[in-house]
Amino acid sequence: KKTVPKKNSPTPSIDYSKWYYAAFIFIFAFALYSNTISHDFVLDDDLVCKKNNYVQTGISSLGDIFSHSWYHGFTGSEGRYYRPMMLAGFAVETSLFGKDASVYHLMNVFYYALGCAFLFFVLRLFFEKKSLLLPLGIALLFTAHPLHTEVVANIKSRDEIFTLLGLLGVLYGILKYSKTAQIQYFILAIISYTFAIFSKEGALSILGIVPLTLYFFTKNSFQKIALQTSAFLIPALLFLGIRSSIINHDMPSFETIDNSLFAIEGTSGRLATAIGMLGEYFRLLIFPHPLSFDYSYNTFPELSWANWKVLGSLTISGGLIYLAIKGLREKNIISFAILFFAITFVITSNIFFLIGATFAERFMFIPLLGFCIAVIYLLHKYIVNEKSESTTTFSIVLGVIILLFSVKTFTQNNVWKSDETLFQTGIHTAPNSSRTQSFYGVMNYRKALASKDANQKIAYLKTSVEYLQKSINTYPGFTETYQHLALTYEAQNQNQLALNSYKKAIETNNEYFPAMTNAGILNYKLKNYTEAERLLQQALTFAPNNVITQRSMGLVYKAKNQFDLAITHFTNALNLQYNQTHLTDLGILYEQMGDQEKAMLYNQKIIELKGK
Repeated sequence: KKTVPKKNSPTPSIDYSKWYYAAFIFIFAFALYSNTISHDFVLDDDLVCKKNNYVQTGISSLGDIFSHSWYHGFTGSEGRYYRPMMLAGFAVETSLFGKDASVYHLMNVFYYALGCAFLFFVLRLFFEKKSLLLPLGIALLFTAHPLHTEVVANIKSRDEIFTLLGLLGVLYGILKYSKTAQIQYFILAIISYTFAIFSKEGALSILGIVPLTLYFFTKNSFQKIALQTSAFLIPALLFLGIRSSIINHDMPSFETIDNSLFAIEGTSGRLATAIGMLGEYFRLLIFPHPLSFDYSYNTFPELSWANWKVLGSLTISGGLIYLAIKGLREKNIISFAILFFAITFVITSNIFFLIGATFAERFMFIPLLGFCIAVIYLLHKYIVNEKSESTTTFSIVLGVIILLFSVKTFTQNNVWKSDETLFQTGIHTAPNSSRTQSFYGVMNYRKALASKDANQKIAYLKTSVEYLQKSINTYPGFTETYQHLALTYEAQNQNQLALNSYKKAIETNNEYFPAMTNAGILNYKLKNYTEAERLLQQALTFAPNNVITQRSMGLVYKAKNQFDLAITHFTNALNLQYNQTHLTDLGILYEQMGDQEKAMLYNQKIIELKGK
């Protein structure tokens, strides 16, 4: 009898093609955002990087970073956020490579490219028995999507990139552990989750992604899924405990300027408007144009339940919920994609509770992966068949989409080059935003100060007043805009208008010490010493360690010949900031008092300071 030879069972081997594809994705992502490396600091990069004392100090400040809230290194006070991992990364980069903006931009691009390449390996585990075109297509679409530009081009959004890296580590670890039972993979998942949640609080939602992924892509029992998921509660509880002991629990509520939903009276109106905004997210996923750096008050006015945007968003959302539930039993990929999107977006959706922002492109950074999975899966399902031509058609369609998205991404990057390019674009992409109008006004004020052409300076100041007034008309409670308007009036020598604007700033926020300080300084210049003293004393009750306020109070008391009080405040300023200006203040004061010995002492300190 003839024996039929048995087919050889496959032996595990290293598939180097995976690495080639991953390398290609890394290079593609890096090249796509390479034009951001030379960009400047923009928006709130100052808070977490450029003017953050801990970051600028470098590695030696890591202890301070992990023992204080997010903005402590900038404000000196505790805030509501605890995100040390990103600041730690910045601090290490400062020590290793310096403080130039290009350093942090380069690392943003590097980490993003690394995440996109890592995503390919995770997707290979998702679609292990399917065509390589699926994970490759999803990873490339995710990489190229223009909604990512805010995250990669804005240094401050490193927390989003770190969260993505942590999420991918979790997914890779739990899937490899389920397939191999090797404990090191589960440890990788736990460490990755810890990294993610210490990067951003929103990463806690990964706790919902773990059982979802195990259910769809493994054969684990519900009991085993629950057991593995429960292990992630340990780092989550640890993080929440540390965070609770550090953050300021008495922070004021979010302002309307940040989230316009706070301006809507009644839960019904807020919910309708939030659902209407969800429709805008759906639109930007498919057609990401135009994009804006700001969507705050009043980009999205209140919507009623009868509004077509709300009805359309409800219809789409209802359809997605139906598909997600329908595909649960048979573990349909579309069901997974929808649920992934929902779980990672729910915290920032403003639907179940209000957060500190109305709408932001960065909120789609991770949820967008669910969209990419669904799109590529459906394209592959309905285009690719056994004929080789269908594979070519799929590749062409995918190539066209990625090309269009890449062009949009590369050009959108240029918008984030500097504050000037950002604000000039924002006034067109978000013309109804009070913050955008204010930022544009401030930009023109700064250009006026830098201009040496008298006529050009007048034109800049005129434009500044115009847009700052627009901002106030849009939102009369915008404290900072009154402050900037006052500064613009001062630059035009319209002192009474400036004082009125400072007064308005204080009325909208009775703890806003910058306006108190500036109004005090202006009154000092106008020789209204009593009013100057009152305002500066008021400012010091809220900011006793503000060096400008302390020095200004010293100047007021010096002008009033109250020399002992002047010495006290000049000394306070010197203790807060040891520099030539504050040494000179004391030297001149003692000379005026006739104390030549102490005057010479401070003059000698100035000489020593210059010699350093």
